[in-house]
Amino acid sequence: MNAARFVAIAAFCISAVVALPQAAGAQPAPATVFSDVVVVGGTPAGVAAALAAGRRGSTVTLVSSTGDLGGVLTGAMMDQWDLNLAPDGATIERGIFAEVYAHLGPSFTPQTAALTFSHLVAAEPRVDVVYDETPVGVETSATPDGARVDGITFRSPSGATSVIRARFVIDATDSGDIAVLAGALFTLGRQETGIDERMQAVTLMFTLDGVDWDALADSYDDARFGPGGVTDHNAWGYAGLMHGYHPLTSDVLVRDLNFGRRPDGSVTVNAIDVVGVNGLDPQQLDAGRKTMMAEAAHLTRFLRAHISGFKDAHIGQFAANVYVRETRHITGLERLSSDDVWRGVIPSDSIGLSSYPIDVHPVDATDEPAFAPIRHVYGIPFGTLVPKGLSNLVLASPAISASHLASGSARIIPTTIEEGEADGAASALAQRQRIDFVQLAQRSAALADLRHDLAANGAIVGEPATQTLAHHQGARETKRTKAMTGRSTA
Repeated sequence: MNAARFVAIAAFCISAVVALPQAAGAQPAPATVFSDVVVVGGTPAGVAAALAAGRRGSTVTLVSSTGDLGGVLTGAMMDQWDLNLAPDGATIERGIFAEVYAHLGPSFTPQTAALTFSHLVAAEPRVDVVYDETPVGVETSATPDGARVDGITFRSPSGATSVIRARFVIDATDSGDIAVLAGALFTLGRQETGIDERMQAVTLMFTLDGVDWDALADSYDDARFGPGGVTDHNAWGYAGLMHGYHPLTSDVLVRDLNFGRRPDGSVTVNAIDVVGVNGLDPQQLDAGRKTMMAEAAHLTRFLRAHISGFKDAHIGQFAANVYVRETRHITGLERLSSDDVWRGVIPSDSIGLSSYPIDVHPVDATDEPAFAPIRHVYGIPFGTLVPKGLSNLVLASPAISASHLASGSARIIPTTIEEGEADGAASALAQRQRIDFVQLAQRSAALADLRHDLAANGAIVGEPATQTLAHHQGARETKRTKAMTGRSTA
């Protein structure tokens, strides 16, 4: 949030309370902020939602629970994009994602990602940002279309609380935290399958110093390593080599390798999966982190012995946060299924396209890939963003209403960015038309207006376009490029 605006509001509220007699031990009333739209989650999706709403005239308060913007791109060190492409390599995603991509390119650092998102929101005068505020409570009231979120209470690291009230709420947290606080129904992990509530494996990324990238690139051997490749910015594959790798514990899997080359010469490693971790449990995440830190040292020794360019490699730093792929799946007005993804369904209420292969990381160490790494272009229905039973809240998150398998595709960052853009546009549209999100989802004319708005601002909501991003990661046009049958960095 604009610091002066927040301080002024807080000072007014506190001074008003201090002037009144208080019982012993009473706490000052929390500061209250009013906006047309509140976006909770400093994720890429949250930034897109805030920009889309602000650019359409709404006042927006964007709240991050951390001290920066970027979500897993900053906290978990995810430094490359998993892109939505047509089978011929054409981009099927533009809009705000293309804007972000133009700034960051195919690979980036957490620092450049945080700066980019910060500069983007700073350029929009209707968007205020609040940092280091965690949502702890929600006030709701009943409406004919379901519960309405009237206010959200946040707590700062100091313990002070504040309340944000807004006409419309966009939940851009990775686990649908606000929707759940408001009473939304959800499933956990693969719960819908009837097996258990276990979630996809988690990963801890880290960096290596001392890697000779030229030697790495020149040594890639399809016959030895399997399908994969190397560019100036990244390397992926090595599944054939990793058949001979033996993790330290049975709950760790390293089935392939993904490396990212940073401008300072360090190399990021995205490779270690740990199964059996509940991504909502801080203690399990901490235990998983310790397991992966030990495994990283073991893996580094293996790389030194088996891949050219790694003989002097040593661990530089670990990501601040564990990368969590899956937690909750909120129950929405519609549900995206694996059949929708695999058959390439583009519904009439699609707000954007996706095509990432169904990439479900293992839940159990014995799991094998359930789907071939094939792309099918499909649409994200607006109804999957609207939690059932809530009238003025939408999601932009891996927690949208999707099945366990479908979320293996829909969870990637570019897809959540287009969800955020659609949510911001939908908020402005609902405000103009004096309707809520449930009514928008049920009215074909309103949905047509939303899709027209998104398309007019560059988004692709129908059949794929044929143009490509100027510096597309999919166009690996270097002599080092190898054949790729399917790559997973997320």
